[in-house]
Amino acid sequence: MSAPLPAVVPAVRKASAAVIFLHGLGDTGHGWAEAFAGIRSAHIKYICPHAPVMPVTLNMNMAMPSWFDIIGLSLGSQEDETGIK
Repeated sequence: MSAPLPAVVPAVRKASAAVIFLHGLGDTGHGWAEAFAGIRSAHIKYICPHAPVMPVTLNMNMAMPSWFDIIGLSLGSQEDETGIK
């Protein structure tokens, strides 16, 4: 599973810090990069990667951007340990 290159908001001045922001289920890094561009600090580079598109069990196996499979919401639900790692 591959994903496109991350959306990056470069620092205005020489970067002395970076924020790597992981979006939520079904989202992409593009909207977050736009949001960070509006509130950025001049010395910070913002990196917003995109999760690969994959079937998500909890959402009836619909393919969507997801960092790992979500099988259930209860405390005892099986977890996608491999995907999480």
